[in-house]
Amino acid sequence: MSSEPHPDDAFIARIPKVELHVHLETSLRLRRLAEGQNAGDPPVVAPHLVADPMKFTGYDRLRRVRYLGRAGMIPDSLYTPENLKQITWELLREAHGQNIRYLELRVGGRRAFSLLGVRGVVKSLHAACREAEEALGIRCGIVLTAVRERGPEEAAKLAEEAASLREYGVVGFDLAGDEANYPPALFTRASAIAREAGLGVTVHAGEFAGPASIWTAIYHLGASRIGHGFRAVEDPSLLAVLREQRIALELCPTSNLRLGLASKESYPLRRFLEAGVPITVNSDDPLLLGMDLTRELQFARRAFGLTREEILSLMETAAQAAFLPQEVREHLLGAIRGFAPVRD
Repeated sequence: MSSEPHPDDAFIARIPKVELHVHLETSLRLRRLAEGQNAGDPPVVAPHLVADPMKFTGYDRLRRVRYLGRAGMIPDSLYTPENLKQITWELLREAHGQNIRYLELRVGGRRAFSLLGVRGVVKSLHAACREAEEALGIRCGIVLTAVRERGPEEAAKLAEEAASLREYGVVGFDLAGDEANYPPALFTRASAIAREAGLGVTVHAGEFAGPASIWTAIYHLGASRIGHGFRAVEDPSLLAVLREQRIALELCPTSNLRLGLASKESYPLRRFLEAGVPITVNSDDPLLLGMDLTRELQFARRAFGLTREEILSLMETAAQAAFLPQEVREHLLGAIRGFAPVRD
């Protein structure tokens, strides 16, 4: 077998990119920032969350993987406006290195919000976004993520905060967490607040639960995008709705495979393309998974036989689904469409 890099991988590295599903992973990035520093004693680790994550499946595995990488490992003293700005800048610099032109960054950490306030967190992120746009040319939108387990009232309060922070780069509202025990229908008030404020609504659904979770995200919450959503493939009538209403799926293949939710052989990316469902490809939790968008697309090329034309089409779909003003979207689309898929 040849060890020479595939020319399409080099092509993927060069193309203009759009990524819609990236979590800041605040604590993990702060942990990297603190390496080699005397940051003080971390909080006590919760014993029930430190067991080997691979002994669990689905959402239980995700909780433990994220806990071991984030919560309980970072002292409160590291949650400062300056540090949040720095880790956001670093993420955007890394994205710029992949030729990502637009990125939507999700943040929903309870500790950061409780220590600095939602407004304080967002202002720090926005400062980094402005500097990165000016220095690097990368544009960033902020999406605030409510976690189901914290209840519908907290979600509604976060939606109100999101609505009041549009001038600081907030473009969307997201719902994540335990689908099985906290169905989307509980969060109709939160989504209504966000929609009425002109924010985009995206919902983690069809990841740990089946198609019913996606149906309710669309019809109860008015979601215009679905985070993950790969289990939509189980319902042909749902595929038709996604296709006809142009509701994009934010696929994160590596994340789903590592959590044991699907196998490479069963993952339905190719089936979605064949069904005309709008899909995007995303890295989800870059530091946690050791993944970035370029490598995710290169993996998808190998695993699902994507052509250059199909990869560029994924980027067009992401630009079309982004929570952006139309004139900015058109600029992005022009950059992508101007990158001809010529052979090396």
